[in-house]
Amino acid sequence: MATAMICVLPFIGLRAQDTLIVSLPKALEIALSKSPTIKVADKEIVRVDYSKKEKFAALYPTISGTGSYSRNLQNQKSVISFNGVPTVLEFGVDNNFSAGVSASLPIIAPTLWATLKMSEYDAQLALESARSSKIALANQVTKAYYTLLLAQDSYDVFVKSYNNTAENTRVIADKYKQGVLSEYEWIRADVQSRNAQSNIVSAQSAVNLSKQQLKMLMGLNMFSEIKVEGKLSDFEKNMYGDVMSLDTVALRENTDLKQFDIKSKQFDQTLQIQKTAWYPTLGASLSYSYNYMGNDADKFSDYTKFPASMLGFSLSVPIFQGGSRYYKYKQIKIQQDELKDQRDNLKKSVELQMITSLDNIKKAIAKIESDKKAMSQAEKAMTISKTRYDVGAGTFLDITNSELAYIQAGLSYNQSIYDYLSAKADLEKLFGKDSKIK
Repeated sequence: MATAMICVLPFIGLRAQDTLIVSLPKALEIALSKSPTIKVADKEIVRVDYSKKEKFAALYPTISGTGSYSRNLQNQKSVISFNGVPTVLEFGVDNNFSAGVSASLPIIAPTLWATLKMSEYDAQLALESARSSKIALANQVTKAYYTLLLAQDSYDVFVKSYNNTAENTRVIADKYKQGVLSEYEWIRADVQSRNAQSNIVSAQSAVNLSKQQLKMLMGLNMFSEIKVEGKLSDFEKNMYGDVMSLDTVALRENTDLKQFDIKSKQFDQTLQIQKTAWYPTLGASLSYSYNYMGNDADKFSDYTKFPASMLGFSLSVPIFQGGSRYYKYKQIKIQQDELKDQRDNLKKSVELQMITSLDNIKKAIAKIESDKKAMSQAEKAMTISKTRYDVGAGTFLDITNSELAYIQAGLSYNQSIYDYLSAKADLEKLFGKDSKIK
């Protein structure tokens, strides 16, 4: 197994030579151009547009050509009596050829006209659905980007703690060799150093997994290598300005609510279509044909030739269908009322999500300042504890506690910034903000 991995790793390295430097706007740009989800949404818009054109085609005349040939194997006969003498008459010819063209055109078609209006709402819904897919993908990519920054910043905290621990372990090992410290003191320091090293391995694994998640959302080759720009702390300076710019009344752009509004218009139009089932319809038709008739003994030029044409109008007036149209109308009305109730429930759910996200933002902001100060103090405490230990005024337990406090403070600080950014991203998705994805 190990041999196989050694053989595979060089090839993986060859496929991941180029490192792509990625910022958040760049990640969003790549994801929106490569994501299969967005491609499907865009194709759905094109499909709906073709469907709309297909319905409009019903307004134009329908023209078709016809052609036929028939041969009488035995002509029809009839008997007529002349002065009491029966006479047999034979009708028809051996061959009949016919070719023509026919056309039909709707003149008054209320149901068709109402259906054309429905196709406009179908196009609006497809566009809003595509916008929803882009907003959802942008939210996922943004949070995955922040998750990767969190993993990298956490890795940096563990590395700094490990470097400090390794230095302490080296000093203690030297003192142990000189006989100044006991073996027990050295073993404790060595165990702590190895634990710190294990934390680095786990943190690096988290970084790698976060990268894979981001690459998947961006639609990149999973064997490619990327490097994200910046740190979580870079977003802290714009934090308060971002919060002040949030428009808490922007739910009118929420994509779920907008889709419900379009569906409501579709139901209104469906009712209109159902009403047109009571209206009369009028259509026109035109046909023209040319016929050739003759027997085998005749030359084709001697065949009887004659044209035939017809122009007609067809009026249909619905009178009675057992009440099916009425009951269908009532069903649509109930579905329309159900949709209104569902929208009211969705609006309350969206408002709850907005309140929750705003509360999470407030809590994260309150924690960030405190955690930042705690990390600074923990870093000082780590330096002081080492100095005290070197001069014999402190214990190794003081060093261990200060390093643990530094790790906790650093991780908490990074987590607070991530919580703020994550809540803000969810709030922007809720508001239907697509300024980043235009």
